[in-house]
Amino acid sequence: MFHCKCSRWVLAWVLLSFGIFFSFLSVAFFQLDTPNISSDTIKQHLSELKQKKYAFLADIDTTTDDSLYKFVHPDISFNEKSYIPENLVKINSEYVFDTKGYSTLRTEANEALQSMAKAFQQEFGIKLTVVSAYRSYAYQKGIKDRGCPDNLCAKAGHSEHQSGLGVDFFRATTQADWLNDPKLSQYFDWLSENAHLYGFHNTYQLGIEIDGYEIEPWHWRYMWAPLAGYLKDHNITFAQWVLWK
Repeated sequence: MFHCKCSRWVLAWVLLSFGIFFSFLSVAFFQLDTPNISSDTIKQHLSELKQKKYAFLADIDTTTDDSLYKFVHPDISFNEKSYIPENLVKINSEYVFDTKGYSTLRTEANEALQSMAKAFQQEFGIKLTVVSAYRSYAYQKGIKDRGCPDNLCAKAGHSEHQSGLGVDFFRATTQADWLNDPKLSQYFDWLSENAHLYGFHNTYQLGIEIDGYEIEPWHWRYMWAPLAGYLKDHNITFAQWVLWK
């Protein structure tokens, strides 16, 4: 019995010794192999990576009418107020329910919409409903002539819909209506988390003083996924980025 106990103690001591030895080697190895990097160096490196990641922002054209990033606002119109996009196409209805039956978007926006609508249908089992897409200068003028106030409807020549990149989903009512409707609220949450992956941005999120119009959960605008992702990552709207940069 004594011999057995002694053997156990010896074995434990040997294992402990090897553990200490290899721990010493590991510490010595990493101290020799890994340089001592300062926090300032790491911050500088991360800053450089961030600048490279968002380098594309310098080439974004927000002023040319046919740019995917054309910025319009109550005080900023299209250069040619009656501008008409050249590549308008009818919205495919495979994953989209077009309430009008004749709505159009620019090709790039339509292709992105189809991809997003397919993912939406997989999530909710229904088509993504479009109630308004491209609107001509004359169409927008008619809306204004019928009395739609400036805080809700853009003046003709100032509407994102005229760019062929803006689209309204489900129903254009009020922010309260969307947030108080369980289904619409659920759809908005999904769009908020996923739309940027397809290049769509909820343009009017912060109200008149910042975005120029009332908050519109239904209004989304195509602008290319990297830019839409940048705006989401930084929790800012398109108007903030254009007017405050």
